Amino acid sequence: MRQTGTRSPLSRTVARFVHEEDGNLTVFSIFILMCVMLMCGAAVDLAQQESERVRLQTTLDRAVIAAADLDQRQQPVDVVADYVAKAGLGNYLTSVTSTPFFNERTVGADAGMTMDTLFLRLAGIDTLDVRAVSMAEERIANVEISLVLDISGSMRWNNRIENTREGAANFIRKVLTEESEGITTLNVVPFAGHVNPGTDIFAYLRGERPKLKGNNGWGNGDQDAPGGSLCNNNAENAEEGAEADECSDGTATAQTGHFAEWTQAISNVVLYFDTDGDQVFDRAHKIEGFPENAPRDMDDLYKGAVAWVAARDNRIDAWDFLGVSIKGGREKTRYFQVKGNLNGPGSDLGPTKNNGKLPGRTYRYSDIDFAGWESLYPDALEAADDVNVNMPGSCVEIYDSEFSNSALPTSSDYVPHFQFWPREAETMDWGWCPGEDTAIQYYSSNATQLVDFINNMRLHDGTGLQYGLKYALALLDPATRAAVSYLIDEGMVDSQYIGRPIAWGDQETEKFIVVMTDGIVTEQFRPADPDSPLNGELELQSQGRHSYVEASSQGNNLDNMHTQCALAKSQGVTVFMVAYETTDAAAAELSHCASSDSHFFHVQGSDVIETFDIIARQINNLRLIQ
Repeated sequence: MRQTGTRSPLSRTVARFVHEEDGNLTVFSIFILMCVMLMCGAAVDLAQQESERVRLQTTLDRAVIAAADLDQRQQPVDVVADYVAKAGLGNYLTSVTSTPFFNERTVGADAGMTMDTLFLRLAGIDTLDVRAVSMAEERIANVEISLVLDISGSMRWNNRIENTREGAANFIRKVLTEESEGITTLNVVPFAGHVNPGTDIFAYLRGERPKLKGNNGWGNGDQDAPGGSLCNNNAENAEEGAEADECSDGTATAQTGHFAEWTQAISNVVLYFDTDGDQVFDRAHKIEGFPENAPRDMDDLYKGAVAWVAARDNRIDAWDFLGVSIKGGREKTRYFQVKGNLNGPGSDLGPTKNNGKLPGRTYRYSDIDFAGWESLYPDALEAADDVNVNMPGSCVEIYDSEFSNSALPTSSDYVPHFQFWPREAETMDWGWCPGEDTAIQYYSSNATQLVDFINNMRLHDGTGLQYGLKYALALLDPATRAAVSYLIDEGMVDSQYIGRPIAWGDQETEKFIVVMTDGIVTEQFRPADPDSPLNGELELQSQGRHSYVEASSQGNNLDNMHTQCALAKSQGVTVFMVAYETTDAAAAELSHCASSDSHFFHVQGSDVIETFDIIARQINNLRLIQ
């Protein structure tokens, strides 16, 4: 028989505790809570670590970009150290490296710090390392740029041309540096109603200049004088009048000389000379300071003036003389041809550069002994025949079919000399086609020369952006190499650029078109009578609707503009478009030309200056690589 005993109270208490399940969840919860708190604390520490890393990385990125800029004149190590110190992180910069080459610079930097933890120390982690590494390079590969600048009359408003000059000059200095010599070339393509390729390319394109034609000073040589009178006409009509019955009293007399007598006091005159034999001026000297009682007929003065001026310019001879433009009083400034003159004292088509910069000097009337120098004038030059019109510009017509390709123009037709809208003489030169001093500048790496050119650009009439884009793209097309070789032979392009433009798609070459315009393209007008001397004196609008034709509509010109933009982008050319104080509608139209939204800028006022700088930095390929 088994004997059972009685347990003690302590044994019963222990037994109940062992078998009791109440309270287990509480213990587990405390454990989980401690883990969660540790994880949250770790997250706080890690977030702080990331915040410090981002701060350090951002500072290093900015520092190495600034130090890698090829325009940076300070030592890269000093630039990086200065950036980091100003951010309050100078103690954490560990190293800076710089690798300069002829046309590139690479700058690297790393920094690190040790951060005390707040919560991870509970897990035995007392500190966290924070490190940042950054590297930037600016590398100039072969770069070909066409800079297309608006010089239409509206650029005279609101300091647009002044701001453009400053921005474009800074752009040029940034992309053309000592390091980019032999690597980067820049074409400057100014456009107004048209684009002037210059006399040399005009000849290369087989452009045909108009010849001087006999006329009566009021028309094209087949018109009668005002009022239909033959008796007081000149040139061919004077001979007709001499035989007319109504002039039998002897009143039919031909006016003599080369100049019409000025009705008011003369203000200044410009003498034009041709030194290369194309019968278009390339030197010009001004005489100003005419006294009130000075002769008003330049026939009394021009011979002595030409001989005196030629004696003071070793680049010209009196035999190079072409003609004179006269300004004074309320009369329209007019040009009178002397060499090969066929229309007596009637005015002619030609330059009227009496305002603005000249390829020559300015003299005072009182300095010249007109009578004493007259005997040294070569009268024989006036007997020349088959003489070209002294055209102020060398624009060739570009027809619609030519916009479907990226080649240079193929037409030999010249753009007539005329003005359509009213001119502001202080800032604008007469002409739809820009003058020779505002012609395209080709494949240059000379920043000083290009800045000087831009600072002296004169404004002209019309807005023919489609022509600017046509030349800009053609000058990046490798098919233009033969023209570049011609320009090298003519001394207009440095021989080191033989073989430019480089082939499309070349892996070591980047091509850019940068356009700045303050408006949308206009219609293309042409004078109904391209030979009329009146086109050089009176705007077509003022002459009347009969005096001009619309050669191309605005819509058609926009289509041609977009065709050229599409061709450029299809060949891998990056197109930047700057719409400067345009309407929103014009800006929307222009934006389609840009390579992307980030390549389009709609700017106001002086912001255009900063925009040119932004574009230059993008072209210079400054970027982070680590």
